Amino acid sequence: MKRSITRLSAPVLFLALLLAPTLLLPSRAVAQTGQLSGKVLDLQGNPYPDVVITITNKDNGMHFVVKTDKDGNYQQLGLQSGIYNVNFKKDNINYTDQVRVDTSGGKGTVLDENFQAIAKKMGYDVDAAKKQQAAANKFKTMKVHFDNGVHAIADADATKQQLQSSPADQKATLQAKLNTDYQTAVTEFEQAQQSAPDKDPNLPTILGNLGVAYDGAGKYQQAADTLQKAVDMKPTPALYMQLGTDLARAGKIPEAGAACDKAGTLDPTNKLEGESCYKNIGVVLTNAGKMKEAIEPLDKATDMNPKDADAWYLLGNALTAQIDTKKEGGKEIYIIPPGTTEAYHKYLELAPNGPHAGDAKASLASLAQLGGGAATTVVTKKKRKP
Repeated sequence: MKRSITRLSAPVLFLALLLAPTLLLPSRAVAQTGQLSGKVLDLQGNPYPDVVITITNKDNGMHFVVKTDKDGNYQQLGLQSGIYNVNFKKDNINYTDQVRVDTSGGKGTVLDENFQAIAKKMGYDVDAAKKQQAAANKFKTMKVHFDNGVHAIADADATKQQLQSSPADQKATLQAKLNTDYQTAVTEFEQAQQSAPDKDPNLPTILGNLGVAYDGAGKYQQAADTLQKAVDMKPTPALYMQLGTDLARAGKIPEAGAACDKAGTLDPTNKLEGESCYKNIGVVLTNAGKMKEAIEPLDKATDMNPKDADAWYLLGNALTAQIDTKKEGGKEIYIIPPGTTEAYHKYLELAPNGPHAGDAKASLASLAQLGGGAATTVVTKKKRKP
């Protein structure tokens, strides 16, 4: 039941005193309260700071919450007499003890807890608990570094997008930022790898992301080595695709093709990773000026995914670079590799307004000119599959 106390105003109180100067008011009893304090030691027998202690009166449910200080000490004042449940909680510790608080003596109640002694008494494996706690701490550290690495990769992706449309005078600054983002990602993922517990199921994911970071930093062999470790632990089409790309960038084309084969066959219902892998090899070889070598992987890419317009365009360029000439009967004959025009037509069919549509049309016009002159003959030895 709530009790309300009406406060007398000063004049009324003063008048009452004047009218009854000899009235003696009975003294009011003051309830005594006590305190609970103690020291808490951890599983190693050391002071246990920041333990959350909940002190609950068993009779009325009133509870108090306090924490241990850096020396493992705690104290709670203002407790009524009675039985209290005292819960200690931190990390993998969740322990409840019971204590009687008696306020009559005025000395307070002391409740110390030594979790090393409690564990031994209960047959608890302290060494196993230490290992478990160490693993938990490593996981927390690993996750912080992993999240930082993911954030750096996301920043790098955003910076790459800016680079594509930025004015020339801003490209150097953006490129420097991109390099910094990838180096940050490398550092964070390396630390995540070092912090990961042995046989951590998250390790393949960490290594896969580290491989991507190495790739962005231009460290292609390190990327390939790291990704190989990842696929050895947990082979996935995505990991094999990235592995094939980095092997190609490291100049190991046969090994890259083998990785692409695995990316394409590991999941028969999804060949897109394998197609992307072969297309990336074609891009790497094209950028290196190895147009002839680029034909085979691009041919495989278009075979695995006939709806990839960019792969068809790249294939058309690779085939066009192989056009040769020879003189025969006084005429100059242009030898155009089979499937060249088909590749450009396929691109325009799939992406009539795509970014390469203008170039594809110009290439087709040039091919038509080569085949339309009186002194020109187009030789095709074998029709390629469109």
